[in-house]
Amino acid sequence: MNTILSSPHTSLPAPVRTTTRTFSGEDRLAHLVAELQTALLVPGVVVPGIEHQAAAAIINAGLPGATYQRQTLHRRLDEHLILDADARSGVRVLACWDERAHRVRMHVAECGAPGLWDWIVAHFAEWETTGRPVPATAAPGVSS
Repeated sequence: MNTILSSPHTSLPAPVRTTTRTFSGEDRLAHLVAELQTALLVPGVVVPGIEHQAAAAIINAGLPGATYQRQTLHRRLDEHLILDADARSGVRVLACWDERAHRVRMHVAECGAPGLWDWIVAHFAEWETTGRPVPATAAPGVSS
């Protein structure tokens, strides 16, 4: 429910000023996804592990409760969404194969509390240096 206030925010009683809109878990995720879809994409560092078939489990090993979604938008373009509903932050990564450069390029958008993208980069770098272990919570048959 939206309410249009006819008086300035500062003239409202304290309980009204401090009231914020709360979302259920699914609403929070939908809100983050909608915000990420309109956020500015900027070039980002390539995170090789994000393409791994156990990426959701790898992310959840370091950030329990995070949601990971991946979809192929085009045969050379994948979209990765990492959402932390509790922290109200999210990251959208577009990973595109650059035919001319023969490598992957990534563009990133972040919303909410800053730092999730930095955490993802550091987490996957640590995952790489420790031998790319697949967490036990990964789907059966998934290996590094």
